[in-house]
Amino acid sequence: MEFTNYGGRTIGNRKIIGHSISDSKLRKLRDFLNLRFGIFIDDNKLFQSYRNKILRVMQKFKYRDFSDFYEDIIFNRNSHLTQEVINVITVNETYFFRERYQFETLINYVIPELHKKRPIYESINILSAPCSSGEEIYSIAIYLLEEGTFIKQRDFMLLGIDIDSSAINKAKEGIYSERSLNKVPENIRNKFFIKDGKFYRVRNQLKNAVNFRVINVLDRYAMKRLGKFDVVFCRNLLIYFDEKNRKETLANFYSIMKENSYLFLGHAERIPDNFSLFKRVKIGNSYIYKKV
Repeated sequence: MEFTNYGGRTIGNRKIIGHSISDSKLRKLRDFLNLRFGIFIDDNKLFQSYRNKILRVMQKFKYRDFSDFYEDIIFNRNSHLTQEVINVITVNETYFFRERYQFETLINYVIPELHKKRPIYESINILSAPCSSGEEIYSIAIYLLEEGTFIKQRDFMLLGIDIDSSAINKAKEGIYSERSLNKVPENIRNKFFIKDGKFYRVRNQLKNAVNFRVINVLDRYAMKRLGKFDVVFCRNLLIYFDEKNRKETLANFYSIMKENSYLFLGHAERIPDNFSLFKRVKIGNSYIYKKV
């Protein structure tokens, strides 16, 4: 047994005993998740925060033994179990118009440049990865709709992807708290959202402008099936990856980006100078990366 017995409780017809998992077993699971999905959790968070989260997943799926739980994950015997583990350990806190100066750079400089360079019959494709619960890609759609002139002249394809299926489901649902819209001006709220009690519901005009899919950015083949993109937003993801997975993620983005396309990172993130696939450029008030 990998549990320490503190009396236990009953779920369904099975008794779940224990309220702890050994450090060594947690590290073993952590290392597999890092290898398979690129997610890295340091020891402090692993033991202080994620131990109980993992235990709750085991209880939900009625596991008594950690070895069975671990083997079912690494051999992907239960895709729902694996997805549940991913969902509880990924970070999905965001809000509309976060780091809005980057959206202003996109709409005032990048989109006009792409509009000139791309054939008018070709859509401009924008990817948000990870999109979390959808605030980023919806923010991009709002900026495009508010600017108004480019969407009258050509097609745009906006796609949000995330490894967390619960976040994607929330994005598709399009219901947000006051906190998520804290940076959104009142006139924009009234135009693109419907007040529903304590929450705000995305209007159909905005919801219909975007698409969402559950995708792991480290899955090279799934990423390539998405098609080619002119702009990629990948903000505040790489800081959670080790160097190997950061480079692999950037290489995957490179492979799905068109010529003269742009990559937006979070303000605290930077591609190493010796990583030659992208060139750092200042456009407007933003430092972003151009595919070379």
